[in-house]
Amino acid sequence: MPGRLMTGVIDSGTGLAHRWLRQRGLFGELRALERSGKTGGDAEFGTGEIGRSEVLSIRLSRVQAALLAEAVACSRYRSRSAYLRAVATGRDRRAPILAKAGVLFFWARAHFGETIGPEEQENLERLGRFLFGIGDVGEMLGLVRRHLRAARLAASDGLEDGGPEDSRLPPAPEKVQQRVGSGLSTEVSIRACRERKRLIRENAAYSAYSGMSGFVRHVALGWDRNGEVLARCAAIAEWMEGCRKQSLQDRIEGKVGPEDQVGLKGQVGPEDWKRLDGETYRRFGVYLSGPGASGRVDVEGALRRGARHLLGAAPKTFASRVPAEL
Repeated sequence: MPGRLMTGVIDSGTGLAHRWLRQRGLFGELRALERSGKTGGDAEFGTGEIGRSEVLSIRLSRVQAALLAEAVACSRYRSRSAYLRAVATGRDRRAPILAKAGVLFFWARAHFGETIGPEEQENLERLGRFLFGIGDVGEMLGLVRRHLRAARLAASDGLEDGGPEDSRLPPAPEKVQQRVGSGLSTEVSIRACRERKRLIRENAAYSAYSGMSGFVRHVALGWDRNGEVLARCAAIAEWMEGCRKQSLQDRIEGKVGPEDQVGLKGQVGPEDWKRLDGETYRRFGVYLSGPGASGRVDVEGALRRGARHLLGAAPKTFASRVPAEL
């Protein structure tokens, strides 16, 4: 598989390394633009059509339709069709909720070992607004954990319709539910130009999926990401949620004043990071604070690779693209 031949690239499970998939998408879009002689917003946002359009129809379960609607609601795309065109060609690997969950790796790497205060928490809140349109850390964690749980169930064929959705997944934050609305259709028709549809067909053929429909569903929901990376991301999210719950308990017991904001502020210190380190080793056999090849703390290895795989860019590159006002 291409992903296994490239040093440092984590296999996504599709048969295509995410870097290769993005490159194929980019060249496919450029070919479409050149043949049509058009330029403008379509190449960037996927809001229009290039050349003669064709239809690609996919079917979703009720739960899949809800998860997809949440991803679209937290993205820059105006419709499911535009969103699916962008992710299916490989042009936008950062749109799914699970891709944006890489921000947890990014934040943990930036602050590993520090005592978390107001500035660090505000930084996480700004990142949440930037990526999800959600400024509340608790709601952001809830959304991420919901999609991580869905990916885990999907991998074990345990995400089939047949019961209340809330019995299997954490609920979506209320703000996201309001954006999504109701009456979600489980049938989606994607209008794509002939060149784009050919590119999607090629991507599916080179992938581990048996057809275009399955390929598009998994890529659009981020279920094509490496399973161990997602499991590590879930461990970080659970740890952060545990820190928040401890903060709430401290308030109840009077250990913090009512004027103190509940969250991660002042609640994460050396012992908390040590707990995350021990849990990571217990579950994955990797110490975050263990020595790397250079003899230094191996946060670079465990957290940098996770952030890069999910965010689709090196942490340094991602940081440079965050708006300056953040």
